[in-house]
Amino acid sequence: MKGYRYHPEIDGLKVNEDGSVIYRNEEEVTLKERNNGSHISKYFYFKGKQIGLAKLVLECWKGLAPEPSQRAIHINNDQTDYHHENLKWGPKAGNTKFPPKLTKEQKVEILEKLNAGQSGNSLAIEYGVTRNAIYQLKNKQAE
Repeated sequence: MKGYRYHPEIDGLKVNEDGSVIYRNEEEVTLKERNNGSHISKYFYFKGKQIGLAKLVLECWKGLAPEPSQRAIHINNDQTDYHHENLKWGPKAGNTKFPPKLTKEQKVEILEKLNAGQSGNSLAIEYGVTRNAIYQLKNKQAE
C-alpha cells in the first residue's frame, strides 16, 4: 500500500509517494496534461495558479523549497518518474538549449570596458558572443 502525505499549505490536499493519486478533501483530483515536446507534463490548478506534479510531490514529501526561486528536478532525468525519491529542489530553470555564454564576472568586465569607450563590436568578438548580447547587457545597465 502506498503512503500519503499532506501538503504543508493547501488544506486537505494529500499526495501518494509517486504522485499517481492525489486527493483534495477526500475527493480524487484529476490532473491536466500538456505535451512539452519531449514529454508530457502533469499539473493542476489551485486558486488560479498552475502547480506541476513534481513540485506538488516534493512539497508534500520533502517540504517547501528552501528558496522561492527553486524548482523540482528529476534526479534520473526521467520526466515521467514522479516518485519523491527521484525528485529534489534545484536552481531555477534556465534555457538548457542555449545556456548563458557570459559569467557574471565577464558581464562586469564588459560593462567596464564599454564605459571606458571600447566598442561593442570588438567586445562581442573578444567574448565570443553577438553584438546584440553586448548591447542588451548595456541596455540592462542603463535601466
